Amino acid sequence: MFLMENNARIAMLLRQIAALLEEQGVDFKPAAYRRAAKVLDELKRDVSTFNDLKELEALPGIGESIAKKIQEYLKTKRIAALDKLLGMQGGISPALMEVEDLGPKRARQLQMALGIQTVADLIKAAEAGKLSGLPGFSEIMQAKILENAKHVSERVRRFPREELKDDVAALLKKIWGVRGVERCEVAGSFRREKETVGDIDVLVVTKSAKDVSDAIAELPIVHDVVAHGDKKLSFDMAVGTPLRPALLQAKVLGSAGQVRVDIRFVARDQWGAALLYFTGSKEHNIALRKKAIQSGWKLNEYGLFEGEKVIASREEEDIYRALGLPYLDPVKRLG
Repeated sequence: MFLMENNARIAMLLRQIAALLEEQGVDFKPAAYRRAAKVLDELKRDVSTFNDLKELEALPGIGESIAKKIQEYLKTKRIAALDKLLGMQGGISPALMEVEDLGPKRARQLQMALGIQTVADLIKAAEAGKLSGLPGFSEIMQAKILENAKHVSERVRRFPREELKDDVAALLKKIWGVRGVERCEVAGSFRREKETVGDIDVLVVTKSAKDVSDAIAELPIVHDVVAHGDKKLSFDMAVGTPLRPALLQAKVLGSAGQVRVDIRFVARDQWGAALLYFTGSKEHNIALRKKAIQSGWKLNEYGLFEGEKVIASREEEDIYRALGLPYLDPVKRLG
């Protein structure tokens, strides 16, 4: 997955804190947490790339307290203050709090009235029309919550890589067939050959990103476009191979047969840096950035820089060589 997922995840948790504080009647703080969440949503770099607390605090709307919570999540994948708030609110299911527009009052209502504890429970109840029979739940609200609950499921769904290989090969073939595509390759955990894959990351080089993005969006394999521009195209793609029952039983996989595809359009002379960055893993990228810093350089998805001067960017091998490191096969980029 792209590293920017940290931003979206932490933003969601900050909104949960805001909702819980608001229900307690706390003034001012909820607005501050929502403001910080909006900043993270719009941030152009992953929060894990910030070197220290002061860098985070330099962001608009991010004070010391919230900056520490961001760092806490990056280290532990949890925020203790949120866990405490959930405990104080009568045991509201953390899973339900991840559903946008649900909120603590509605989550508690669903738990008490229908025994709903998980997102899967919520989806099943909403699809059966059980929510609209409750006070305060109209059919429109039920449909909205159902849609948001399905989005939560998408974030945790994973597929066996082996069962996506044919789908990915077909996707790349279709993209290569679009006029104007000069280079195309899959990145992310699929390129690192992880056993399971949450989404498909693809990089494309073209001089006419808008036209290519429009052409790909019209392909028959594309469903439910969620982002469409000359920098990024995101959509769902149906998975043709049945999911492996053993992994379904182990709850590794989601139940739906669609996988999210994120296509990034990059400049030809930045191909290597972008492919390196979006292949990951996060831990490997952080290690390379630290190596660059030791030489007084900066490494990001656009290249390896000394000030404004580009040291390397065209190919991955160029960047490893400039850093004095042997090229590392994607499979060995742990994480």
